[in-house]
Amino acid sequence: MKNTQVNPSEEYENSSKHYDLILNPFLNHIRKAVVKWIITNQPKKILDVGCGTGKQISLLPNNIDIVGVDISLPMLKIANKQVPNKCIEADAVNLPFEDNEFDLIISQFALHEKNTKIIDAELKEINRVLKTNGKLLIVDFDYPKKRTILSRILGSGIHYIEKNAGEEHYENYKTWMKNGGLKKIISNIGWKIIENKPFYKGNVNLIVWEKH
Repeated sequence: MKNTQVNPSEEYENSSKHYDLILNPFLNHIRKAVVKWIITNQPKKILDVGCGTGKQISLLPNNIDIVGVDISLPMLKIANKQVPNKCIEADAVNLPFEDNEFDLIISQFALHEKNTKIIDAELKEINRVLKTNGKLLIVDFDYPKKRTILSRILGSGIHYIEKNAGEEHYENYKTWMKNGGLKKIISNIGWKIIENKPFYKGNVNLIVWEKH
């Protein structure tokens, strides 16, 4: 296995062109749930870490104060067409923002593809820029509470997709699941879960934490 990390600009050079077209049917209801949460709770200032093509931001009302960051230039190129001047190039482990700047930070399917060291560094940086009592909303892969035939089938489908996403991506996904999935990994930072909404029979979770 190679030790070098794939350059995100190279990794998403081709997939960025079809990313929303392929994934929107599967993610649209989740993105709408994120929009609903934001509109209901009305955070003043939001950061989207790993904003990708900016699709999530494009679904929010124009008066929402939100900025997105991503390290992939091909993704940002599309984002700047969908939501001009709202997404910038930045590494999630070195965010160009002040301490305690945001009321809400969101991340969608952007953690499971990273190795444990980078995840820890990213969570540390999120902790730095998020206000006390601020909220962290993450959508990512998890283990269902109840293992049913349907949840197993859906889980197998996700596993197949991740296996074909690239060697490094797949290895990081396996480690993510081995370490307990979204609920277990993020809860280890000691923050309080205030909301948990499962999708795809619990194989995907939308979880909101509150920073102490």
